[in-house]
Parts: sequence; structure tokens; C-alpha cells
Amino acid sequence: MMKKRIFLIALVVLLMIGVSIGTWAVAAANYGTPSDPLITLSYLNSKLTPELLQQFQKQLDAKTAEMTANFQKQIRDLEAKIEKNSASGATFVQVNLSSGQSVTCSAGAEIMLRSGTAQAWSDMSDLTGGGTLKLGDMLKQNYMYMTPYDGGGLCAASAATLLIRGGYKINS
Repeated sequence: MMKKRIFLIALVVLLMIGVSIGTWAVAAANYGTPSDPLITLSYLNSKLTPELLQQFQKQLDAKTAEMTANFQKQIRDLEAKIEKNSASGATFVQVNLSSGQSVTCSAGAEIMLRSGTAQAWSDMSDLTGGGTLKLGDMLKQNYMYMTPYDGGGLCAASAATLLIRGGYKINS
């Protein structure tokens, strides 16, 4: 009885394996051949490839537009920061004066005479020497001065080059 049962199970398993192999062989034989392919080359070239390329181009254009907009926003933000820093005087600006020209500065503006000669037309703090530059005193080259109030400044006695950080206006 046991032998019959084992024989019957073995027979069923072999039958199932045979049916599976037969089904696979039939399916493989019917899924495209060189003479009858599943998808023809002309279909790929005329229909599928252009559609895929068009979809790809749309996605590429959308991503490019998004990245361009993001990049332009970053540029605007950086330009605004630069403008804000320049307006607040966060960086030194080179100013060239000819003889007789003067500069009026806002409170807290820092001035350094790099070349030429200039005379103070208001009191200024001498940050390098630790004193006060009085009205009519000559500025020293490479010394840092600060105007303590709006309207302070200097007049160029000869052509002069200054570095200024802060608000200023050149007067003719």
C-alpha cells in the first residue's frame, strides 16, 4: 500500500514537471521569432522611439526650467545680499579724488588715505593713533579714521585715493 502511494505521488510529480516543461516550450516557441518578432523594427523606429524621446524631452525641459528658476532665485538672493552689504558699507570702496574735491560721510564711516594728501573738514576719530583728528588737520597715509557723525569728511589737497567703508558722497 505504501509503495503504491509513493509510486502515485512520483507519477503525479513527473506529470506536473512534464506539463510545465511542455507549457514553457510552447510559450517560448510562440513569443517572437526572427521571421515574426514580437515588436517590429519599423514599429520601434517610427512609433516607440519618437514617443519615448518626446517624453524624455518633456521631462528634461521641465527639470531644466525648474533648475533655471531655482538658480535665478539664488542669484537674485545673492545680489540682494551683496547690495545690502554694499549699502550698509560692509566692504571698503576705493574712491579717487582730484585736488579740491571733498567727501561727506555718514556717521560711523571709516576712511583710509592710501595716496595723496587730504585735510579733515570736521573732527574725526583716529582709530590707528588712538586720538582725534581736528578740523584742518592733515590725514596720514594708511591710518584708519572714522567720522563720528553725519556730514563729517575731508577735502583732497592733491589727487588722493581713499578707501571708504560706510555711506559717503563725493562733492565737486
